[in-house]
Formats: sequence, structure tokens, C-alpha cells
Amino acid sequence: MRPRTLLLAQTFGSLSANALPKGVEERDLIGINTSLPDALTLSELYGAPANDFTCKSERNPVVMLHGLSANREVDLNMLQYELNRRGYCTFSKTYGAWPLVPWIGGLRTMADSAKDIADFVKEVKDKTGASKVDIVGHSEGGVQSIYVPMTQPGISDIVEHLVALGPAIHGAKYYGFTDLWYIGGNVTRALAKVVQDALGCPACDDMMTGGAVYTQFQRNAGHIAQPGNKVTVIMSKSDTLVAPDVSEINEAGVNNVFVQDTCPDDTVGHAGLMWDKSVWRLIVNALEENTDAVFACDKGLPI
Repeated sequence: MRPRTLLLAQTFGSLSANALPKGVEERDLIGINTSLPDALTLSELYGAPANDFTCKSERNPVVMLHGLSANREVDLNMLQYELNRRGYCTFSKTYGAWPLVPWIGGLRTMADSAKDIADFVKEVKDKTGASKVDIVGHSEGGVQSIYVPMTQPGISDIVEHLVALGPAIHGAKYYGFTDLWYIGGNVTRALAKVVQDALGCPACDDMMTGGAVYTQFQRNAGHIAQPGNKVTVIMSKSDTLVAPDVSEINEAGVNNVFVQDTCPDDTVGHAGLMWDKSVWRLIVNALEENTDAVFACDKGLPI
């Protein structure tokens, strides 16, 4: 039997009713194994630094928000290590996961996730003693970096810099979430797809044209970015999953940046934004409010 068949051939076993999303029954989950695949954990790209609330820095602590179906260990984790090397204190958590599969995040309603993220931002501020917190988000995490200060009381007041990588602000049509599991190969991509199909992805509906979050952004047009927040949206002209016109926020206080304006030969795609050093350069520039070259240009993954 092939590894993928073995992986998907097990059942959840004994499940409590309150662990299941509404409308999902145990029989819908037969054939799914909730274990974290070795193909993912053995990758050199897996693993995030611990949340060290004793960390001290002259800069704001940075909360990192992963993308759809990813988690804190596999999305912006490499960027976290780089920011740590540059003297930043970084913090991350997996949000929006169903309890049965806690390592596949970002699937639950974005409103529910926004509350969890807001609580985490407050926790980071309180435990570090910082006056302000910065947020960097990729894909759905980029949407949340804008959505949370817009909707959660008190958050915009304690956030200074917001950096959103390829956020689907104006109605995404295709999410390509399995691409975020590229580092685990076909096994993790197949498993993420099966879990999404079985348990559902309300967040996908939220960001879609006509969805709940899309509608809130439409109603708030002209006021998506909150007063006092310094917002940078970073996009790639080669992004085929979330096109730049879906990401741009044309409001006062928002800096819309294309990777290719600085690095014209970098054809990085949507998932590749999280690992691309051209993008890291732009993130650091946004956090430090300068345009100095802090990285050489990269040629990121086209996915």
C-alpha cells in the first residue's frame, strides 16, 4: 500500500460530538488521519521559534499571522528566525484550526479567528510591556492583519505597523491553500485538501466575493485602514492566486508595494512570498520605516 493510502486509511477513532464542526458527522471523517505527517516535520523549513515573552528589543514586538491551512510552524517561521537575528522579538500562534486537526489552521470563520488573534496581540503587548505591537501576515494572515484592527475593540490603538503579504481584500476567487503545504510534498497537500473537504473552510467563504469579510471591507471602503496604523501591502505581479488588484488598499496611510518595483527579476508567486528574501527586505523596510536595501534581491518560488 502506498504511503498516501496508508496516511488516509485510518479513522479518527473515538470523537466527542462537540469537537466536530456543525453539520459534520463522524462518518464523514472516516479515512482521515489527524497525525502530523513526518514529511512535514522532517523538512528543514519546519519549525518556529518559541514565544519568549522575556525577549527585549528597542523595536516593537512582531506578531506573525500564517496563511490559510498553514500554521505557525510552516508559513512565516523562517522570517521569524531572520527577524530574531535582526534584533526583533517575534510571536506567533496557530489560529482558526478545528480541534480535531490542530495543526491545519485558518479554516474556521475569520470572525472567530479575529477574536483569538486580538487576544493574542493583547497578550503579547501585556507580557512584553511594549507600548505598541506590529503585525506581519501572509495570505489569510494578511487579511487578518487588516481585519482585526478594523473589527476588534482596542486593537488599532495598540498596533503601529501592519504588513500584509498578498491579502485577499477585494474578493478572492481561488485560494490554492494546498500550495502552502509545498514543503511537505504531495502527502501534506493531499491531507490538507481532505481535511478541508471533510471539516469545511468557512474562512474561504468569508474572503470570497460576497462573503462576510469581503462584505465588511466593502462597507468600510475608505476606512479599512485604521487611524494611527501604518499599513504596507506587499504584492507580486506574478501572483496568480491573489491578484494585486484584489490586494491593494487605496487609502490614506497605506503603502502598496510591488516586489518587482525593487526586484524586477523576481517572479515570486503567492505561497513563495513567505520565503522570498526580496519580500523580507520590504518587510523590514516597512517595520523600520526606511527604504534602505537590507537584502539583496532574490528569485523566489513561482508558486
